[in-house]
Amino acid sequence: MSTKNKKAAGGNVGAPKQTRQQSHDSQDYSSFKTVLFYCMLIVFLPVLTFFVLKGFVLDQFLDISEVKVNIASAVGAVVALHIALGLYIYRAYFGAPGSKGSKTD
Repeated sequence: MSTKNKKAAGGNVGAPKQTRQQSHDSQDYSSFKTVLFYCMLIVFLPVLTFFVLKGFVLDQFLDISEVKVNIASAVGAVVALHIALGLYIYRAYFGAPGSKGSKTD
């Protein structure tokens, strides 16, 4: 048998291994997207909450001093941070629906 015939006859031998690797890659990519989403949420949600509360809500509608506005905005940002962290911990602990981890070697 020539080299071409050997390759043609056994061309699909590595196919299950390749599909398993693609499956692992897609699971890794999905995990990366999830972690990236929660990292962005943890970083940007408190900052956005602080400035929205300070600039649009407290300064516009309430007649309170600047120091109290800053304190209330900071408290709102801390609450938003705790909510984002709680969501991440909940997702990490209970996992996504249908993503039961099973180790295969």
